[in-house]
Amino acid sequence: MTLKKIGLIGLISFLFMLYNCGNSLFARPQPGVENEADEKPAQMSPAASSAGQKSSSVDDGEEEPGDEKEEADDQESKDGKEAEKKKEVKKELTAPVPVLEIKRLENELPVYSIELRNVELSDLFRVIAHDYNLNILVDKDIQGKITASFTNISLEEALEGIAEISNLVLEKKGSIVKVSPHLITKMVVLKYIQARKLLDTAKATQGTEAASPTVAQPSAAAGSGDAALEEAKKEESTIYDLISAKGKILLGQVPNSIIVIDYPPYVARIEAYLQQIDQRMTSKVFKMKYLKASDVVGVVTTESGTGSSTTSASTTSSTSSSTSN
Repeated sequence: MTLKKIGLIGLISFLFMLYNCGNSLFARPQPGVENEADEKPAQMSPAASSAGQKSSSVDDGEEEPGDEKEEADDQESKDGKEAEKKKEVKKELTAPVPVLEIKRLENELPVYSIELRNVELSDLFRVIAHDYNLNILVDKDIQGKITASFTNISLEEALEGIAEISNLVLEKKGSIVKVSPHLITKMVVLKYIQARKLLDTAKATQGTEAASPTVAQPSAAAGSGDAALEEAKKEESTIYDLISAKGKILLGQVPNSIIVIDYPPYVARIEAYLQQIDQRMTSKVFKMKYLKASDVVGVVTTESGTGSSTTSASTTSSTSSSTSN
């Protein structure tokens, strides 16, 4: 009996131990399972949700529209700079290379063969002075390039030809040759148009400042040429468009005169222009057979001292008359 009781008590104790072990085993939290408070995510406001979405998009490497625009602008600026660099390089490659060759020919006389292509005038005179032991002073205002070919020619003749074509003048004093711009002064007296009106109109049309004219007395014969002056106003170009960058046009002290200071070709061009516009206007009267003059040109009023209105009416009437016939 004693052994049976001991075995029964041991069995009960073993079962109790198994029960306790089972409770402790099932009471442990399983891996990956959290409390209900942890399982349910916290409710966020819409603003916080949108902010979280933005931050997540930035974290994922996505760019905002502002950043994309800045990158596009940077790329355009880079492309523009690269295009400008390519143009500059292309311009340098395609630019004509200056050529300056001077060779002495086999002859008893000192004659040369000279080949010039896109050479600066100042460089040309400097090379000639250095290589051929000449004393040449070049004016600081001399600019421009020259392209020319000479053969069987002396240096003096070549220099004279270069000076003439480049509007330069050579002045020799002893052993020194001075090279300076060939500017001349020419005075032109107008007969039928007023010089002051011509220059003032040209200044207003040109829109640039010119030299201040000197005081001059108006010419008595200028009144008859006002109509020609009006025709000159209609021209797009003015007298100031005919001068060079170094040229000047002034109102002379001689009554109704203009002074031109420029290179000889430009002075000749201005003289031809003034001769063309400085013309007397003629008036003719035509009788109408079938039409009235007032129906063609309206009522004509002639001002005293000027013949511009009468001239305009007569010219129109002449055209109408010829058409009717």
